[in-house]
Amino acid sequence: MQICNAVAVAKIMNATLILPVLKQDQIWKDQTKFEDIFDVDHFINYLKDDVRIVRDIPERTVKNIPKYAPAQFYIDNVLPRIKEKKIMSLKPFVDRLGYDNVPPEINRLRCRVNYHALKFLPEIEQMSDLLVSRMRNRTGSPNPYMALHLRFEKGMVGLSFCDFVGTREEKARMAEYRQKEWPRRYKNGTHLWQLALQKRKEGRCPLEPGEVAVILRAMGYPKETQIYVASGQVYGGQNRMAPLRNMFPNLASSLFDVLEMQTIFLFFSANLR
Repeated sequence: MQICNAVAVAKIMNATLILPVLKQDQIWKDQTKFEDIFDVDHFINYLKDDVRIVRDIPERTVKNIPKYAPAQFYIDNVLPRIKEKKIMSLKPFVDRLGYDNVPPEINRLRCRVNYHALKFLPEIEQMSDLLVSRMRNRTGSPNPYMALHLRFEKGMVGLSFCDFVGTREEKARMAEYRQKEWPRRYKNGTHLWQLALQKRKEGRCPLEPGEVAVILRAMGYPKETQIYVASGQVYGGQNRMAPLRNMFPNLASSLFDVLEMQTIFLFFSANLR
């Protein structure tokens, strides 16, 4: 979505867009670049009538943008700086453009970027087609199948600053982890319990696997549903996954054999640099 917003902001200001730079995540240490995932030529050519896009320019000026800024903010505050400096990098850019306070044509452009301009590399598309095919073959019946990303890895749980059921030892280790990774948010830790209660009340905490299972069953998915768990290592391991597995026993965390996994690893190790 942030890539869609970047294109939309460039359109709002009638500015040239530099190929987006993906944020290097401090938790997962992912060094993947835009061109490692998406077809850059297709991205540039598809949007050529909407926004001019260039691959890279070395010098940039950083400008902080408030969250969910309206379109007029960019015209009044950012565009004059671009005219002055000629080029700028907007950092950070997560959720830096609103939805209800932008022209309809800009929101339509966002959708076109998301569903048409962003095209995976052929190797990634082939792998996804193979995954879908194997999920269908595992089903072998009219039962539904899905890929499920739980978003309940250690990094996501830590970043949320929510409280989850666990032993004292687990909670102590998580507190140490949060203090190390987010010291400014952690402070002395005395305010975190009230913060966790408030976030839970507002529905801003990641769902545990068991909670996801209840929601899926409430949506009508039968027990026989084939589920491919696409997320990384779930925080809490098999004990945390048990409620989901009990309600949906047809869980799979991998649809590739060892040799295929080695081939995939070698390919991405060689190309995603």
